[in-house]
Amino acid sequence: MDFFGHQEQARRRSARLVWLFVAAVLCIIALIYVAAKITLIATKAGDDALIDWPVLGAVTAAVAVLVGGATLFKTAQLRSGGGRVAEMLGGRLVEIDTKDPKERMLRNVVEEMAIASGLPVPDIYVLDNETGINAFAAGWSPADAAVAVTRGSLEAFTRDELQGVIAHEFSHVFHGDMRLNIRLMGTLFGIVCIAVIGRILLRSMYYSGGGRSRSKDKGGAAGIMVFGLLLVVIGYVGVFFARLIQAAVSRQREYLADASAVQYTRNPRGIGLALAKIAGIGGRLKSAHTEEASHMLFADGISKLGGGLATHPPLEDRIERVLPGFLKQLDRDGSPEVAVANTPLPAAFATAGAAGLAGGSSARQVVDSVGAPGARHVTAAHDLLAALPLDLKVGAQEPARAPALLFALLLDDVDEVRSRQLQLLAEHDRWHHDAAAWYRHVRRLDRRQRLPLLELLMPTLRRLPAEDRAKVRHLARALALADDDLSPFEFALLKSLERHVRIAGESPRRPNGRPIPLAARREAAALVLSVIAHAGADGEEGAAATAFRRGADELSLPDVRLVAREAARPEHLDRAIDELADVSPFGKRNLIAACAEVAAIDGRLDPDEVDLVRALGELWDCPVPLPIPAQFGTSPEPTVQ
Repeated sequence: MDFFGHQEQARRRSARLVWLFVAAVLCIIALIYVAAKITLIATKAGDDALIDWPVLGAVTAAVAVLVGGATLFKTAQLRSGGGRVAEMLGGRLVEIDTKDPKERMLRNVVEEMAIASGLPVPDIYVLDNETGINAFAAGWSPADAAVAVTRGSLEAFTRDELQGVIAHEFSHVFHGDMRLNIRLMGTLFGIVCIAVIGRILLRSMYYSGGGRSRSKDKGGAAGIMVFGLLLVVIGYVGVFFARLIQAAVSRQREYLADASAVQYTRNPRGIGLALAKIAGIGGRLKSAHTEEASHMLFADGISKLGGGLATHPPLEDRIERVLPGFLKQLDRDGSPEVAVANTPLPAAFATAGAAGLAGGSSARQVVDSVGAPGARHVTAAHDLLAALPLDLKVGAQEPARAPALLFALLLDDVDEVRSRQLQLLAEHDRWHHDAAAWYRHVRRLDRRQRLPLLELLMPTLRRLPAEDRAKVRHLARALALADDDLSPFEFALLKSLERHVRIAGESPRRPNGRPIPLAARREAAALVLSVIAHAGADGEEGAAATAFRRGADELSLPDVRLVAREAARPEHLDRAIDELADVSPFGKRNLIAACAEVAAIDGRLDPDEVDLVRALGELWDCPVPLPIPAQFGTSPEPTVQ
């Protein structure tokens, strides 16, 4: 199944989660009603009728308000994204310029995977107090994702093993698992809160002396204590249901993420050894919130439960799937780590280098690569980062200098325009001089290095004070529009800022309601295809019309027309992008394919087309990996100049 199939499957799992949640709540209502009736009959406060409608109505209303309110509360608490989940579990945000060699290795691995896959670098956390080996990715979407690992993982893993684990977590980012995980956390909190209420009742009655009172209210107090005890029992029935729901939605996803990690890294021993080390050391977390988050961890983070209650498949089975023959080797060697090291690699890995993309049309290659970066993409990202001048990489990590470096990426090569832009920065002394100085370095960059540098800047810019973030976004837009024109790269930069460097009161845009068929957004799709067609045609209307028609045919939209160049520039795309964000996953697959057909009609992508296609894919949560030689057309040379 491809990226878009997994996205659709994740959407359907979300719908299934709603029904499982409703079923669990109905069971809880029934059990609490029975407990209430037993209590009322025992205290002679009610009759023995099978259905007591007033009591049933009161119980239903109380449970609905309690569970629903608790679910909404927890979901709202997690609304800010993956960083909130990491902090809840005791995570510490890793400094951009950390001097810890293990944390530096972690940051390098995450940066390479993010840039290879077409995503800005997510926030990175370390759970310092956790000695078990574990990791997770959390967030509503790639726009607010965070990746976290335990201190035990950093101490135990080699770079290859860490890369395998991070690749596994990025699979959850790509395939829509994170949104489901956060919804599941809110749901579980609502179900489990019944047990919490029961414990509160028991404690309050005990410490108030209710259990020892000789007054005439002794019977009522005892009844409340019994009811509290029943609530605790029922609450743990809710925990049982919650555990079943966790297992139902998470086990198969772990197999998929393991397989994806092998695809991304071409190194099954990396993730295999990581799993083997967890088998030896354990992945248990000490945090009080582990139960809520156990379904999103790399390995089970609580005491081991077997059968249908386990949120993760057995470690040995997971290793066997990425390294066939491991279980037989384990019988001979005894130690999982030794067995992994001695298990022969599958023939495809033993005889092949970094795999290229399959043959076929360029559009198909682009679609197949969405959300599925391969080893060649990761290698390309590593090489691009290594080739970046050291002073630029250091500047991207320093909050005092990063805004000026961002502005330097926007400075125009035309002297007159650049002078106007610098004039806009004149009142900001701390950035004006540095931007002019950075420009001399930035202008020498290969075009392939500009977007990766922008992606490296995002974590630093996110940490600026709110006032500075607002100023950076305002000034960036002013600089980009200083020549009354918005280039594809400027468009990509501004959209990345809006999406990942939010100002006070902003939250990531999330699709609303049921997905919309692409046919219902035909005008928006036509505008997007027109912008890409004009960007690649270099002013030739005939070439733009031909490219546009190729994309329209891909979408089976024969009645749409090319939008004139004056009305089809990147600055006109805002509304169309928002409308298309609500399209179904399979509709997005067709849309990305059409964009690629338009862009690569001449067998290659020029820099403007690369910037547009990758920016659009990221805005629609369909990240397009770094372009690599031979991905588009037949030219042996790199396709991005």
